[in-house]
Amino acid sequence: MSAVLLSRAGIAWPPTWADALQLGEFLSYRVGVYLVLNVVEDPAWLAWAFC
Repeated sequence: MSAVLLSRAGIAWPPTWADALQLGEFLSYRVGVYLVLNVVEDPAWLAWAFC
């Protein structure tokens, strides 16, 4: 299932565990940047989170 999702995103399945860890770190970084830019800076999300 995850190989299908990665291939749809244009990412090849990593051949080794070391490459898989690097890919995981990269994807988590991308998700973190997305959350910071789109969720944390949005006043509606901040109001929902702290109310």
